Amino acid sequence: MRGPRRSGAKVKQPRIRAIWLGRALQELRIEAGVVAKDVATHIYRDQGTVSRIEDGQIPVTEAILNGYFEICGVTDPHRRADLTVICRDAAQSGWWDGYKSDVAGILMDRTWLESKAISISNLDVNQVPGLLQTAEYAELLMRSVEPWRGDADVARFVELRMTRQHVLSRYKPVEFQTIIEQAVLTRSVGGVAVMREQLDRLLVESERSNIEIRVLPSDKYVGITGSFEVFELAAPYPEIAYIGTPSGDICVEGEAVDRLAGAYDRLLDASLDAEASRALIMAERDKL
Repeated sequence: MRGPRRSGAKVKQPRIRAIWLGRALQELRIEAGVVAKDVATHIYRDQGTVSRIEDGQIPVTEAILNGYFEICGVTDPHRRADLTVICRDAAQSGWWDGYKSDVAGILMDRTWLESKAISISNLDVNQVPGLLQTAEYAELLMRSVEPWRGDADVARFVELRMTRQHVLSRYKPVEFQTIIEQAVLTRSVGGVAVMREQLDRLLVESERSNIEIRVLPSDKYVGITGSFEVFELAAPYPEIAYIGTPSGDICVEGEAVDRLAGAYDRLLDASLDAEASRALIMAERDKL
């Protein structure tokens, strides 16, 4: 069995909050007709540092942000307030920071997005959504996908996944709607006991007022081949989506999110309603 490919030291990727903020600062500068060299002089940095700030590679302090406001002549209180919120969020630590050494940075972004989400629209074609998985189901998936992982790594992954689920039961919980392909309900992960517990979990969660589970029947073809999630975030953040690929998740914004939202609506139309979905899950559970 082939193990993981080793490619040397990891390249640290900018987090999504830093990318948003850097992009916004670049837009401020361009709108004001200010060149990077002048910004660098104003904030007492070199031009290369300004470039890395705008690429999201260097954290933005409030002093740097205020420097941009000054040289770019930003006086709109709403714009200043929105960017200040993002700046403070980018610097703030969360409970997930304790897992940074264990999981990919993009999962940290997803975890942060879940913490900021008002609603999440999820499609899963291969497995039960992570926010609804049991610990045993999650562990067996991890061992199947990355069999070279040691017990400690797997345990940390499962712990993170279970902790992420708190967004569904917190004060003002996230609204979570998921479309699950019917095949996921019959695809055995770990045997009868694990699948029975997992399907029971879906039935319990489906009774929550903030959770809606819809099943896409196996005989419905809608031209969608991969999983994705659309996040509606609290202001001042835009809608964002993650698309699952064999090489990892891809984060998209703007028109790409609109296209995915349209595809999601078509999938909803093709899916069973909530009650029929619950009945199908119960029927599959009873077969075990």
